[in-house]
Amino acid sequence: MSFAITGIAAEYERLRNEGVGISVPLHQGPWSEWVLRLTDPNGVVIELVEWEPPGGI
Repeated sequence: MSFAITGIAAEYERLRNEGVGISVPLHQGPWSEWVLRLTDPNGVVIELVEWEPPGGI
């Protein structure tokens, strides 16, 4: 399951501080998007993505 959000850095810090199981820490993907993956207690993987427009747009 994937959700596009804004403010992903702040959300990452909030989730980390609350002890959420983070599978893949916040990182920049190959298309300049910021990606974070979580796993809920049932094993469902949740991906949060924040898209950044290319420079100059």
